Amino acid sequence: MADRSQEMTGRAAVMLDFAKAALEQGQFFFYVRIPEDLLPIARGERYEDPLQDALDAEGLGEVTGGGSQLGDGNLIEYCGVDLVVRDRDRGLELIRSVMRRLGAPRTTVIEEHLPRYQERSVYEVDA
Repeated sequence: MADRSQEMTGRAAVMLDFAKAALEQGQFFFYVRIPEDLLPIARGERYEDPLQDALDAEGLGEVTGGGSQLGDGNLIEYCGVDLVVRDRDRGLELIRSVMRRLGAPRTTVIEEHLPRYQERSVYEVDA
């Protein structure tokens, strides 16, 4: 198994590619990293579907995927949701609002990969 730094480097490169592809379309990519042990169906029901419903209601974008990161012993270390939005600021606030309403863990973060990598708390608004 690759060490943690290699995993993050590989994952970061994939996320950066997603962000670049979105930007080429005039959109913005976010990855919501959720420290919960959820299998794909549960992740979809708990987070992906409500996020998509909220994005649809506002005409802001779409959930484009999701996944899980395995840790030691094949336990799920965290799961996540990929999103692309048309309006960065409104999309970010909508994601935060929905994740708080759904009771996401307090350490849930929204990763933004362009113009530089940033982790944004779901519960704390940026200064």
